[in-house]
Amino acid sequence: MHNASMPKGLIEFCERARERIAAAQQILLVSHIFPEADSVGSESAMARHLSGLGKAVCVCNPTEVQEIYQFLIDLSGIPREAWCVGHQQIPEHDLIIILDVSNWDYMGRLGDVLQQSSVLKICFDHHHSATPIDELALIDTDASATGAVLYRYFLATGAKIDTPMASALYASILFDTGGFRFRNTRDETLLIACELIRRGASHTETAARLFENESFSRVELLTAALSRVVSDPKGRMAWTYVTRDMFARTGTTTVDADGIIDNLMTIRGVELAVVFREILSTEVKVTFRSKGEPDVGLLAERLGGGGRPTASGVTIQGSLKEAISTVLARVSAELELDGERRRKGRGDE
Repeated sequence: MHNASMPKGLIEFCERARERIAAAQQILLVSHIFPEADSVGSESAMARHLSGLGKAVCVCNPTEVQEIYQFLIDLSGIPREAWCVGHQQIPEHDLIIILDVSNWDYMGRLGDVLQQSSVLKICFDHHHSATPIDELALIDTDASATGAVLYRYFLATGAKIDTPMASALYASILFDTGGFRFRNTRDETLLIACELIRRGASHTETAARLFENESFSRVELLTAALSRVVSDPKGRMAWTYVTRDMFARTGTTTVDADGIIDNLMTIRGVELAVVFREILSTEVKVTFRSKGEPDVGLLAERLGGGGRPTASGVTIQGSLKEAISTVLARVSAELELDGERRRKGRGDE
């Protein structure tokens, strides 16, 4: 893999990426299932950049963009008709740009199709795991969001970042840092955010759209999920689950469970949180969050998923009960190992 997290690698990556983009006429942008503000914001910023270069651009995601994030589509500068869903009618393209994806499995059936495609690909991501391509990728695991990775790319290539692009990138970063509360927020993150505001992004408007725009049905789902929260004996880990019946009773969908895990991380003493989402009777999506230790990116990788050290996920084939049993056993083992590492670090007998 061509990994360009260092300045020298960034320059080489930019040269190769610009060559591929210049040679392409129809460019397809794709991201993961349940696209959120980082993925959709990154797609919008890149779509606007590419259309400004005279390229025909289309966006295809494995699942629908949730209503709360659809304002970002309008920042892309391409018609809403150019945004499609699923793997059955993928628009014509001669270059694929993959955004915010760490594993082919995280793209569902769309990932299966694209993985077999011989079309050249470029990937931008910030997750600590195997990327879905082995051709050309800009991966910065220290970046707070894929939007921050794109900002570096635009800056390095001298691309114009207009107000809609700045707004899309700002939403990406604001979302993935939880409003600059999460531990992936670094000094560079805030410097980039300030620069995007200088270029026209509005913190007040973006924060309101992302964090003050919940539907009553989502609040009902959150209430139901929080009523089922369980912690381990030492209070280091908290977990909950959402069943298909809970989605049906509240009139919500699986994507509406996004954000539940952030509430678990606000509990005093909790260092790791897990949310189980029942997708099908034999499929469960598991989401992890950590305050730094243990590394949930590696934890998810061992289970077949991926992500970064503080946020990751995996899809488990099996019943909800089986998924909970398998994952919690692995989490408990990881917490025990982490405890041993800490004791050795302190020199305890």
